[in-house]
Amino acid sequence: HIIDFGMTPQEAVETPRWRSLQNPMESTVPHTCSDVLQLEGRFNDQTHEKLIEKGHALQILGDWGGPGNAQAIMINSDPYVLVGGSDPRRDGYAIGW
Repeated sequence: HIIDFGMTPQEAVETPRWRSLQNPMESTVPHTCSDVLQLEGRFNDQTHEKLIEKGHALQILGDWGGPGNAQAIMINSDPYVLVGGSDPRRDGYAIGW
């Protein structure tokens, strides 16, 4: 998100997350794994509708209930500035000194 969309580290780690529960290695028929796509609640209704149209089964999580966490530091060289971001989903801080 930082490179492709020009976000700051904080904006990038706060972006809504999703996770597919389908096991890409599953080769049994019928599949024994879930086909659910989990989305944080901050995705908009249009996103939900488009995914359902494509055949995805959705599970909507809490607004900040997505998987994983991230802390990030971006180094700008001219002028030299460190820009940090800390994921609000878990404990963490971006502190400079």
